Amino acid sequence: MSGYSLVLSDELLKIYFEFKQGKAGKPRIIECLLNYYHSSHLTNVEQLKRINEGEDLLPQLAAQGFNAQTLEELVAQTKYKLILNTENSDYPYVNIYKDKVEKNFSLTFRKGENRDKAIKLITALCVDAKCILIFDKYFCEQWNETQQLFKEVIPKKRLTLLHDKHLTSKQSEIKGICKDWAIKLDRRNTFTGFHDRYLLIDDKIEIMLSSGFDNLFSTDKDLTCLVRYVNL
Repeated sequence: MSGYSLVLSDELLKIYFEFKQGKAGKPRIIECLLNYYHSSHLTNVEQLKRINEGEDLLPQLAAQGFNAQTLEELVAQTKYKLILNTENSDYPYVNIYKDKVEKNFSLTFRKGENRDKAIKLITALCVDAKCILIFDKYFCEQWNETQQLFKEVIPKKRLTLLHDKHLTSKQSEIKGICKDWAIKLDRRNTFTGFHDRYLLIDDKIEIMLSSGFDNLFSTDKDLTCLVRYVNL
């Protein structure tokens, strides 16, 4: 597999060089670029000449055969097959201001692997929460494991727990763990019809669990947790 991760548009490559040189212009575009950037990017002789940067890199790129390819040709030789830019969202382009492609944090555990790091992370993300939405249609069926979410993760304080009718049969047990929790139905149907399982914290932090909350507390199956910032 190629050691290069992705490709930058001419505009972003120019800004990347300026950033590396300590130039402080265009802070918003730098922030958005760094939200997506994976080291290292692939470029070629012609692109560097177009933006008048990286003269010292020209011999190395030429020796590797990266001379006059288009960006679409270059991206085929990268790991993620993506071109970062500020205008186009059509594949293979990714618009760093707004796109379906996002750079998020993920934790993946194989069968038998300890999940303590995921549990501690989710606990920390919940500590200041005022409202937590729990979506898992099998939640109550796996109560022996899933009840640990309330015992270990959800803070014991006044907050609202929202659900899509999936907590109904265990509502009294949940209230028994902490009487300060208000348990209510999610009237917005935020995840109704979704396949995966979700935890939504204050409408800002979304945690997707690929194989259910029970597998956060059991090592019988594999599990992936995806943490992303949202703005609902």
